[in-house]
Amino acid sequence: MRILGRTLRASDLRERRVLIALGVDPVVGLRVPRSENPFAVARTIKRLARDNEDVQFLKMIVRKNAPHEPRPSPEVDRPAPYPDAVAAE
Repeated sequence: MRILGRTLRASDLRERRVLIALGVDPVVGLRVPRSENPFAVARTIKRLARDNEDVQFLKMIVRKNAPHEPRPSPEVDRPAPYPDAVAAE
């Protein structure tokens, strides 16, 4: 992160993606309020941008909880064939 007064700008693509995910225009940068320390905010964003154990753990959880392909709903007009009838054909 580049710190320009109270404005933080991304210095690499990973930090830029974090800013975009937060809803911040990366060209304008993130304006840190006076109640917060810009260096601490920059460190937090830098930690989020790194691929550390926390991020890998969250990615694993997201992958596990990802919705699977929904099963097609059965057609209500036609009854399902019996297994014996399918084997005889």
